[in-house]
Amino acid sequence: MGRVIVCSPKQAETPFTFLNTKVEIYTYEELCFYIYNNTVLISRSALSDKLFEWIRDEICMPQLAERLTALANKTSFVQELLVEILSAGDYYSIEEVKTYAAAWQKYRKLSNLQREKLKADGYLGYRRFIRAAIIYDGIIEQEPEIQDREFLGNVYHNRAVAAANNLDMEDAKKYFLRAHELNGNPESMKGYFFVIAATEDITTLRSEVHKAGLSEEYFEDIMIEVGDSREDVREMTIYAMLQRAIYNRLHKDMTDYNKRMDIILADLKDEFREQIV
Repeated sequence: MGRVIVCSPKQAETPFTFLNTKVEIYTYEELCFYIYNNTVLISRSALSDKLFEWIRDEICMPQLAERLTALANKTSFVQELLVEILSAGDYYSIEEVKTYAAAWQKYRKLSNLQREKLKADGYLGYRRFIRAAIIYDGIIEQEPEIQDREFLGNVYHNRAVAAANNLDMEDAKKYFLRAHELNGNPESMKGYFFVIAATEDITTLRSEVHKAGLSEEYFEDIMIEVGDSREDVREMTIYAMLQRAIYNRLHKDMTDYNKRMDIILADLKDEFREQIV
């Protein structure tokens, strides 16, 4: 049976917003959950007087706020402040906090490139595609010095995902192919075919599949997967919406295709405005 968590009844009237991810939190429990799952995205600058004042005034934890203020004046280590927050309530057990602290120590021992990739992956998960792309590009610039082909291939794959979500389709094709060349991940090749389907006709897609030495059955599976999304279009990621639009276009359903592309472009404009703030 899972542990029962008793949440604090105090909910903030004004949320605290982590500016780099645009995530808003209203309770101590939400703060703990965000910290536990997004450590790589929390900078020292985010742990500022603004957060401490929010903890004191909005969720009524003045003692914690006082301890954090005192600790911030003594240390520059983000980990110490985060562990202090996690330890102040009952949302996570002592053992879970210890596990978190141990994971932090492992994170600090990673290379700078590994830490940068984790940060970029975090932004990708929050649909901050431009931020993620900038970090991935910084890693790719150091390609001549990177010996780990699988690591580099994974960077290229995720960079391709960021490009596809920003509708940079030529870059997405290039990055997916380079990813597959480096790590041999079939998902990277599949991503390349999805982009081909979005930018070319069905004959070209079939030709590319066969050129890669794959079967007609594989091509048919790709077609099925492209059109397999049944969720409401507004609940999908841009990439998933694009896949559905591809399906409409390949089946000559231009009314739905145009409608979905209008939604995609509107969402893309909104996300771009948010990400350049």
